[in-house]
Amino acid sequence: MALTSPHGDWPNTVWSAAWQITALLDWPRAPGDGVSPPRFFAGLRAAGHDIEAAQFLGLALPRYEAVAWAARVVTSYPLTSSAEARTMRAVEDWLREPSDALRRLAAEVSTEIRNVTPARLCAAAAFMSGGSVYPVGERPVPTPRQTTGKLVAGAILTAVYQTDEPAGHLDAALNLGAAIAAQATDLSQ
Repeated sequence: MALTSPHGDWPNTVWSAAWQITALLDWPRAPGDGVSPPRFFAGLRAAGHDIEAAQFLGLALPRYEAVAWAARVVTSYPLTSSAEARTMRAVEDWLREPSDALRRLAAEVSTEIRNVTPARLCAAAAFMSGGSVYPVGERPVPTPRQTTGKLVAGAILTAVYQTDEPAGHLDAALNLGAAIAAQATDLSQ
């Protein structure tokens, strides 16, 4: 029986086979990893591997969409401090206007958060999503492609595992991520 994603194709992904994504996660090659990313994701979900599905989807999505997914999940839970609220406002500002200045501002604001939190991970994902990680005016140094997706998955997993019912919250987050993957990006909104 072939598994298919309930959301069909993922029009924005640049990946044609799941193994291209799993290689970035340092997962070993496995039978069936030559299928399309939506089919592989559906297979992970059907097998009950939702943590791995979050990690996979974090990398399968384009970086902007991945950060948007993390921000929607993180902001669906109460933020525990004013620093987290400021951080998520900065991330949302960057999502509305993805400029280098706002990307850097999100990272700067997040330094007010002393612990690893979903908001801080989300801001780090935004910062690592493009552009240089070196200061303005210095030689540009980009991050590896997988950095953003791993931070996105970390933000989402940290957020849902702080709840009383992580499995149900992770299921909802994965459904949201799959819906984002299934739609064409419209940056004009």
